[in-house]
Amino acid sequence: MKKLLAVACLLLPFLAFSGQQGKSDQAWAEKGSRAITVQVNIAQHLLPEDADNWTLYVYAAQPNTRLPLANFKGKLSQLPGEVILDESMYLLPHLTLRQAEEVVIVAKASKSKNPHKKSAEDVIGYSGALNFSLADKLEASVTIDQNDVAQ
Repeated sequence: MKKLLAVACLLLPFLAFSGQQGKSDQAWAEKGSRAITVQVNIAQHLLPEDADNWTLYVYAAQPNTRLPLANFKGKLSQLPGEVILDESMYLLPHLTLRQAEEVVIVAKASKSKNPHKKSAEDVIGYSGALNFSLADKLEASVTIDQNDVAQ
């Protein structure tokens, strides 16, 4: 029984990460609902030994902004992985994927549990620009490959 419990505890983060996908698959299937499937990875030289203690933020934002239109929060140790960002994942109801024609995907990892607090250790990666003018379902790939320079 103890072994079963230990295995369940080890698998819990993976199930939570993939459980996100089930909810998003439904949104993905809805006609006219915008969604972005994002492959997220991290450069090996930036992967900390204590990745379980780092928070991963993946979000869509309009170019040159950091205000999330759709966001996901997980653990850095879940990478590499896939995240689906959809219209239901907004922070503010008037700022969603529906209101933006062009977005970029940002993947950020931080030791801080506060996404607004920067530290010298934070790392980040960006996608190229994605445009919803041709399709409501998009795909992107982001590699966390640089330090998030404090501004």
